[in-house]
Amino acid sequence: MGTFIKSGDELIQLLVLIILILTAIVLLVVVLNMYRVISRIIAEKEGRTIETFSFQKWWQREAGTDIPLEKEESIMLGHNYDGIQELDNHLPPWWVKLFYITIAFSVVYIGLYHIWNITPLQEEEYQISMDEAKKEVELYQSKMANTIDEKSVKLMKDDKTLSQGKQIFTSKCAACHGQAGEGGVGPNLTDEYWLHGGTINDVFKTVKYGVPEKGMIAWQATMKPAEIQEVSNYILSIQGTNPPNAKAPQGEKASAGADSTATK
Repeated sequence: MGTFIKSGDELIQLLVLIILILTAIVLLVVVLNMYRVISRIIAEKEGRTIETFSFQKWWQREAGTDIPLEKEESIMLGHNYDGIQELDNHLPPWWVKLFYITIAFSVVYIGLYHIWNITPLQEEEYQISMDEAKKEVELYQSKMANTIDEKSVKLMKDDKTLSQGKQIFTSKCAACHGQAGEGGVGPNLTDEYWLHGGTINDVFKTVKYGVPEKGMIAWQATMKPAEIQEVSNYILSIQGTNPPNAKAPQGEKASAGADSTATK
C-alpha cells in the first residue's frame, strides 16, 4: 500500500507529534532530576542518607533475585516435607507489571474494537483498504485514459471497448458515415480503401484532428481520448462487413503488411 504518510499535512502532524513526545521526555527528566535534588537537600537537613540508584540492584529487585542464597532463611515458610523446605518466592515484579499491562491493553482493545467500534476490525480494515485501492486505480486509469494520443493508442477487440465504440459511432459518426459505416456524406468505412491511412494510429489521428477541408470536424474538443480510442477500434472492427448500399471505395487500398491486425 505504500508509505503510511500520504500527504504533507500528515507529515507535519507526525513531526509535531514527535516534537511533543521529545518535549514530554525532556520535561520528565527535568522533573525527576529536580525531585532527586530536592529529596537530597531535605535528607541532608534531617540527617538522613539517600541510597544512590544502582541499576544492578534495581534489576535484581525487578527480576526477583535480590535475596542472596545466604539469606534465604529469611523467606522460608517453615514447612518441611521430607526434608524439602519451601521458600516464600513471589512472582518477579517485572512479570506482575507486564501482567497488569496486558490486562489494561485487553480492556482498551475490547473497548476500541468491539464496544465503541472506534477502530475497524481486520476484515473491515481490509475492505477499507480495498476500496481505497480501487479508487486509486480508477483515478490512475482516468489519468492514463486522458493521455492517450495517436502514438500511444492501442488496438483493442474486447466486447466492452467495441460496444462503447459503437454507441459513440451511432451518436456522432453515423450521420455522415451511415449506421453500418456504409458511407454517406463521408466515405465508406467497411472496405479496404482509406483516404488518410487505415491503421489504428491513422484512424485515431483522423478522428482527433478531423479533416476540415472535407467538412469533418476535429472531435478532440468534444470527445475524450479514451472515447476516440473506442470509436477508432470500432471502426476497424466493421471492416469487411459489406453492409447494403455501400458507397464506392475511395482512397488507396490498405497494405496487409502495414497492420497485421486490420486494414481499417
